[in-house]
Amino acid sequence: MKEKIVLRSAHPEEYVDLEIEVRVLSNEEISAYLASIPDDKKFLATKKAKVSARVGIPGEVIKTELITNIDGKEYILSEESNTVLEREQSDGTKEADIVVRNINSTSNEEYIVKYAKFVATYTPDGDEYIPNPDVRMLTQVPENVMITTAWGARALCLRGSYIVTYDAATNDYNTLEQGAFNSTYEVVPAPQMRL
Repeated sequence: MKEKIVLRSAHPEEYVDLEIEVRVLSNEEISAYLASIPDDKKFLATKKAKVSARVGIPGEVIKTELITNIDGKEYILSEESNTVLEREQSDGTKEADIVVRNINSTSNEEYIVKYAKFVATYTPDGDEYIPNPDVRMLTQVPENVMITTAWGARALCLRGSYIVTYDAATNDYNTLEQGAFNSTYEVVPAPQMRL
């Protein structure tokens, strides 16, 4: 199914919003869609960029705004607001969510990560944190698509950007904008063949 959506201009005083057409995929359709894309558009990658992080204040609202660049103009790719929660951990203690900022991302966005997931994902490095090795399959899409994530959110993936496979068995996918990929990820080299 095709749908027209409007990307809001990040600088409305300079240029207007942009209407684009997207192919809409349900969460159940993503696997078959990815299988239809040629293998030369698929590769393994891992997050390389350090992040800064702080313990959130329960009740604090974090606004996450992702910006994309299309033909030299910036548009708001997505925006959402989430509330920091204090959650019970497996050992019975309570810990507040962590507020993470991608240091060298194109958008320099902040977002919330559950405490247990954060400590499993990052290692301290001075005042910053290094992502632990975590290889993911990325597929570059040939068209604008809108997917529905495993947790029910809609995520836009512009032509030339990536759908990230977290766990194909549970239909766990998300999107990664081209600029964010360039500043935060690196391709995992394919194994060299021995002659």
